[in-house]
Amino acid sequence: MKTKEMYYDRTLDGSFSKRIEPNGDLRWLFDFVKENYELDFLIGKNAEWISVYRGLSRCITINKKGKIDGAKAYKELVPDLYANTNEKTNFQKELTELLSKIDNTPKFDRYYKNKKEGYYQNELSRKYGISSDFNSEFVIIDKEAQIGYKDTETEEKIFDKLKERYRNLQENISSINPILYGQNLNKKSMGGELDFLALDKKGNILLIEYKHGTNTSGIYLSPLQIGLYYDIFTKYYSDYKTDFENAIFNMLKQKQEIGLISRDWRCPTSIKEIIPVLIISEYNVKSTAKQRFEEIMAICRKHEAFGNNFLSNIVTYNYAGSQLKEW
Repeated sequence: MKTKEMYYDRTLDGSFSKRIEPNGDLRWLFDFVKENYELDFLIGKNAEWISVYRGLSRCITINKKGKIDGAKAYKELVPDLYANTNEKTNFQKELTELLSKIDNTPKFDRYYKNKKEGYYQNELSRKYGISSDFNSEFVIIDKEAQIGYKDTETEEKIFDKLKERYRNLQENISSINPILYGQNLNKKSMGGELDFLALDKKGNILLIEYKHGTNTSGIYLSPLQIGLYYDIFTKYYSDYKTDFENAIFNMLKQKQEIGLISRDWRCPTSIKEIIPVLIISEYNVKSTAKQRFEEIMAICRKHEAFGNNFLSNIVTYNYAGSQLKEW
């Protein structure tokens, strides 16, 4: 069988996922995270891992063999948490100590405690994940979602080629008004990790990019970032529709079995549409971001490589008071 050029699936091996399902030896970790509002999970298939995050900060990652890893700075705070861990199944004491030290170390505030990007990403992730319920309008299937490729050559052929289109667009925007929109935009990093991939009750895939209200340029330049994610996920869905649907619904089922998504949440069993979404928290109505955003959208739609249908179905929200409202 010919190896597929692209892939996407973060469903854990069944024996590994059962460790944090009810009656698993790591079920205490699920309960610990659910009880601590500043924490959330991220799970992944490549090499099989479970991570606990505090905002933007990865506190621990446990691999299939039981080894615990983490950022170097955290290892220095509580080395016992990360040492000789292959057979350790209860490390709540050490994890609690780590979180206490992180909370009391000012240099780590930017990841969560400053109540900006990390704080609200965590809140969104929990609200539509571990704290979701039957009435949730959507649920988050994956965080930091990205398409995989069979090799570097394939990634260059597909993803890097798409990125080049957007780099040309960045250069065009800079040339129109470098003072308003920024100089040398084509040198800005353009990664491949989508903030959230969600599924709504109608069966729509929501490709969600999140921005904090203080990140003015990040907001008004977000159409380029969102457009790139939309293009690559749409291509994958077009080329591997069955694989994509199977991955989404297998991930949903597994997360419901663990408790990372409410077991009572129900949606159609097929994908209807892929919808690009921008969510902004704490947006200041006096900001110029919305006006600039609309200007950038107009520029993109006039560009010969994109046209009037560029992100024609984009949905934008302001996240305020734990509620999504039209932006």
